[in-house]
Amino acid sequence: MLQRVSLILCCSILSQCLHAQNVLPPKQGTLTVKPPATMITQQQPQQAPPKPMAMKKLNAALEYAFIIDKPGTQKPQEGDVIKVNMRSAADNRLMYDSYTANKGKPVEFGMNKPLFKGDIAEAIALMSIGDSLVAQVDADAVYKNTKNKRPDFIKSGDKILYFIKLVGIKTKEQAQKEQQAAMNKQIQEQMAKQKLAEKKQMGIDDIALKNYFRKKGITPTKTASGLYYTITTEGQGDNPKTNYMVKMNYTGTLLDGTPFDSNVDTLFKHVSPFEFKLGTGGVIKGWDEGVALLKKGSKATFYIPSTMAYGANARPGSQANPKGIPANSPLVFDVELLSFTEPVDEDAVLQKYFKEKNITPIKTATGMYYTINQEGSGAKPATGDKVVMNYSGHLLDGTPFDSNVDTAFHHVQPFEFELGKHVVIRGWDEGVALLNKGTKATFYIPSAMGYGQQSQGKIPSNSILLFDVELMDIKPAAKPVENK
Repeated sequence: MLQRVSLILCCSILSQCLHAQNVLPPKQGTLTVKPPATMITQQQPQQAPPKPMAMKKLNAALEYAFIIDKPGTQKPQEGDVIKVNMRSAADNRLMYDSYTANKGKPVEFGMNKPLFKGDIAEAIALMSIGDSLVAQVDADAVYKNTKNKRPDFIKSGDKILYFIKLVGIKTKEQAQKEQQAAMNKQIQEQMAKQKLAEKKQMGIDDIALKNYFRKKGITPTKTASGLYYTITTEGQGDNPKTNYMVKMNYTGTLLDGTPFDSNVDTLFKHVSPFEFKLGTGGVIKGWDEGVALLKKGSKATFYIPSTMAYGANARPGSQANPKGIPANSPLVFDVELLSFTEPVDEDAVLQKYFKEKNITPIKTATGMYYTINQEGSGAKPATGDKVVMNYSGHLLDGTPFDSNVDTAFHHVQPFEFELGKHVVIRGWDEGVALLNKGTKATFYIPSAMGYGQQSQGKIPSNSILLFDVELMDIKPAAKPVENK
C-alpha cells in the first residue's frame, strides 16, 4: 500500500511538470508535492496536503529524495547501459520528457563516470532497478561543465528538477554481447537479402548472356557458379593454384561491344602484363575462377555475370571509355595466361639471405626483421608523434630503389611523417616505433608489410624490402587541451 501511495506521489510530480504547474524551486532540504486538481473530486473528501519530502544533499550542487526505494544490490556502474523513464523541468517549464521523446518507451543510454559535481549520473548511481527518485541540480553547475546551451528562462541560481525511474540495467558485458548478437543478426539478414538479390540478378544476367551467345553463334562452357568461358588456344602444363602469381594480358568489353579496359590496347595507356595473386580476392570473382581453369599459354574468353564482377556498383568512365561500366553489367574478357609462378616462402628467403650475409636480426611477431646498428638514447616515439628520418632502400639483390641521402634520387632532405597513421608502409610504422632518437637500424620487410602485389617504380610486385634508417628526431604529438 505504501508503494502505491508513492507511485501516486510520483505521478503527481510528473503531471505537474507536464502542465508546467506548481513546479517551484523548493525550500532548502524539502520538496513539497501538491496533487493536481484533477485528483480531487466531489466524491472524495478533501485530503490533507502531502508532507514535505526530505531532500538529502549529495554535494553542493545536487540534492535528491527517493520516491520508491526498493531493496537491491545491483547499482549502475560505469560502462553499463541503463533504461530509464525521465523528465526534467526548470522555472515551471518542462525541458525533457522521455515518454514523448521515445514514443512511450524508456530511453537507454550508457552509464558514464560523473564529470562534475551535480552531474545527474551521481544520483542515478544510487538507484537500483525499480527505484524512482526526484533530484534537484544547480543549473549553474550543469551549464558551466557541459556544452549545453543555457535556455533564456533559466537564470543563475535556478534549479533543474529531474524525475527518474530506473527500469533496467545491462552490464557492460551484457550490452556488448547483445550488441554483437544484434550486429551478427543484421549482417546475416543483409547477407540473406544480398543473396536473394544476387540470385535474381543472376537469372537476369543469364538470360542476357544466352541471348548474346545466340546472336554471336557461341557455344561456351558453363561452370557451376554461372561463369561461361571458351578456350580459343590451349596452353600446356598444369593449371595455376591458389596463391600463385599469374601474369595476364586482357581486354574487357561490355555485351554491346564497348571496350572498358585493356593492357594490350595503347588507348588505355597501361600496356604491360597484369600480375596478381590467384584466389585471394585481388580481382573479381569471375577472374579468380576463370584463370584457374587455364594453362600457361592459354587464350580464352570469359563471359562473367555481373554478380561475379562489379555487381550493382557502377565503375567510373575514363577518356578511353567515357561510358565506364554500368551497374549490373555482364562482362566479356579476352585473356591470355602468359605465365605463373609458385608462391615464395619469404621467411625462408630471408633466412637464407641472413645466413649468406652472416646477419643475426631480431624477428617481430608480425614477421619483419631488424638489426640495431647504432644505439640511440631517450624515449621511443609513440603513435601520433612526428618522426624525422634518413633512409636508403634496396632490394635483396642490392638494387637501390629510393633514398633521401643519395643525390641520385634528387630529394636529399630529412623525411618527416606522423607515426602509426598509415602514411608509410606497415614495416616502417612498426619498425620506427622500436627506435630511440639517434638510432641507426636496418629493416628487413616482407612484401606483405611493404607494397604487396603492387609494383612501385623500381620495386617489382611482391618484393622483400631492406631499409637502412636513422631516427634523427622525435616531435611529440600535441596533447589535447582539457576543458576546465
